[in-house]
Amino acid sequence: MTLDFTWIGTKLCTPKPSSPEFLLENVPAGTTKLRFALVNQAGRELGGADVPLPVRGTVPRGAVSFRPPCVGGMYTWNVDALDAEGRLLATAKLTRPFY
Repeated sequence: MTLDFTWIGTKLCTPKPSSPEFLLENVPAGTTKLRFALVNQAGRELGGADVPLPVRGTVPRGAVSFRPPCVGGMYTWNVDALDAEGRLLATAKLTRPFY
């Protein structure tokens, strides 16, 4: 499974954050939901959410809850593909600078 996103249009330290749009490819058969988690450089989780698997692999901007960072740096989105029983089928992650 692969993940892509861009921070363009996402603001640091805003009270009403809007998550990036996410593109997922090669999601395993049997996946019913995706579990997103944003992690900072120190390994601290900054929120995330479970979202239903989208038909075309694109999770829209604003679909994932998180606490936006107030300090620029490298941040990682982790995504787990889960089946209907909550079993882990695959994981993808991508780290990008956020300023």
